[in-house]
Amino acid sequence: MLGRGGMASVYLARDRKHQRDVALKVLLPGLAELIGVDRFLNEIQIVARLTHPHILAMHDSGKAGDFLYYVMPYIEGGSLRQRLGPGRTLSLEETLAVALPVADALAYAHRMGILHRDIKPENILFSQGHPIVADFGIAKAISTAGGANLTRTGFPLGTPGYMSPEQAAGLTDLDARTDVYSLAVVIYEMLVGELPGRWPTEEAVRTGTLLDAPAGHRARLSQAGSRVEGALVRALAIRLDQRTPTPAALMDDLSGAAAPAAPHRRYDQGEVQEIVKRASELEASRPTAGGGGSMTIGGVEALGAEVGISPTMVREAAAAIPAAGAVDASRYNRFLGGPTSVVIERIVEGELPESEYAVLVDEARRIMRNVGQVNQLGRSFSWVANPGPSRRALEIVVSIRGGRTRITIQENLNPLVGAIYGGIGGGMGGGGMGPILGILFGALHLPGAAIGVIIPAWLATTLATAHTVYRKTSRNRVRELEGLADRLAQLARDLIPHPRPALRRPG
Repeated sequence: MLGRGGMASVYLARDRKHQRDVALKVLLPGLAELIGVDRFLNEIQIVARLTHPHILAMHDSGKAGDFLYYVMPYIEGGSLRQRLGPGRTLSLEETLAVALPVADALAYAHRMGILHRDIKPENILFSQGHPIVADFGIAKAISTAGGANLTRTGFPLGTPGYMSPEQAAGLTDLDARTDVYSLAVVIYEMLVGELPGRWPTEEAVRTGTLLDAPAGHRARLSQAGSRVEGALVRALAIRLDQRTPTPAALMDDLSGAAAPAAPHRRYDQGEVQEIVKRASELEASRPTAGGGGSMTIGGVEALGAEVGISPTMVREAAAAIPAAGAVDASRYNRFLGGPTSVVIERIVEGELPESEYAVLVDEARRIMRNVGQVNQLGRSFSWVANPGPSRRALEIVVSIRGGRTRITIQENLNPLVGAIYGGIGGGMGGGGMGPILGILFGALHLPGAAIGVIIPAWLATTLATAHTVYRKTSRNRVRELEGLADRLAQLARDLIPHPRPALRRPG
């Protein structure tokens, strides 16, 4: 036996067919009965498709008697837990050399729709000095197959101290941010030698300082630098909207903070947005040789770095500023109470590789719950929603040129106009008019002259009702498409390769 965890025992075994040592992981007794053998093996097949240089491969899986098992390569280099030991720490450079490949592995799996859910030092192994993430997606396979039964029976799906707050609370609708949290805990432990101990407060996230860090941790955090501490506290935020969104964003935040900087005052979110706005105005008033009168996000990040603001904070502030031309106001119809068409655009620095087009398409299909149709022309592609019952005239166009990726979402809202005004007009104005007139003139015996007042008033009420419903519905439609545009833009940023600073391998 090599080890025993909350869900399985690991044995050193011999693969007689291939004459090699392997690690044989056997789920604990009773777990197979709870989750269902067939469902678990089906989920494991999904995990087995992961192919990445920093993800431990899966050789085989199956059932033997009452036990479920899976087979992995046996890695002789030990784990990160063995390197850390009680109270041992790594330098910032060594920490980043471990964390960067792990973050890259996580980002790859997230694009494949798989979360790890149990990032901890025991699951980071070393092969020839290179970090390898083990047990990738095993917790996902077990939780998906077993559902709520596991929580009720006490099987832990994660490790206390490394689990995100939402995972510790038993929530099942998790996203990439749960792995970001666990990775941040591991990074904290590499630098400090112990776990954070408590979740940071909202005030700590706002100031970028772990206000409640024990005195013994403070010296290590100070040695790492204020920017590293700020990156960690944002990645450990309890609130999901305050937490660093992706592993890549966390590493960008940490890597940008690696160089020591002179102390600066701290800026809240409102002040950061003002800096971004002011920087754009300055650039527009002083055009550079590149022309265009605009500043790239990289330029704004560089400006922010000069005053001690992390790249992540700059990107969040930039995302909060409405993009020019997000909604084509020229198509707004005052009579209807909303736009007759919507055009939303996001521009991402860098060119999305053609191999990643399918990832954006799959995300659009998932969010819109519509398979749609895809067309590609050169380095551009479009996704058009199938009409179906919703009758939505929606199109997403992604074009790559000039070092940028442009995402344009456009929808013709005329079908929505017809559905609301036609439905309300036909119901209230047509079908509802007869009964109203019958009651007023038949039962209540109103004089005939009243019809000249009642009918216009009723028609005005019908129009006002349709106007209000359309205004609210079209506003929600615009928000939905803006959220889709933001999600696709963020996904494109994660998928576009960016050069990172070279780091020496420890040892």
